[in-house]
Amino acid sequence: MEFLNAPLFLFLWFLLSSSYPLCSATPHLSVSNEAAIDYQGFLNWAREHELFEWIKRIRRHIHMNPELAFNKYETSKFIREELDDMGIEYSWPYAKTGIVATIGSGGRPSLALRADMDALPIQVPSFSYTS
Repeated sequence: MEFLNAPLFLFLWFLLSSSYPLCSATPHLSVSNEAAIDYQGFLNWAREHELFEWIKRIRRHIHMNPELAFNKYETSKFIREELDDMGIEYSWPYAKTGIVATIGSGGRPSLALRADMDALPIQVPSFSYTS
C-alpha cells in the first residue's frame, strides 16, 4: 500500500504514541467519509524491518539524549536533520525549538498530528537506550 511520505507520518505517529507499542493502532478512529484507511495494510507496512529499525533508532536517540521543556535544542536539530534527509520542508522555530512539517497538497481529507519530543532524564538500568 502506498502512503504519502509514510516515513514522516510514522515518525510523527510514533512520537505521538511513544508510550504505546507500534502495533496498537486504533482502527476505531473516526475519519471523514472521503478517506478510507487500510489499517491492517498500514500496520503490515510499518512492521517492515528497515522501517521498524529506523523508528527504533530515532526513539532510542531521543531517550538517550533527554532534553526538557523549551530546551530541546539538540533534539530539534536531530529531528530537522531527519526531515532534511527525507526532503520534507518544515518551519522552525516555534516556541524556541518546535517544528512544523507539512506534507501533501493541503486538500481534503487532512490530518494534523502533534507530538512531544522531549524525554525525561530517568535511569533504567535494564535498557541500554535510556538517559
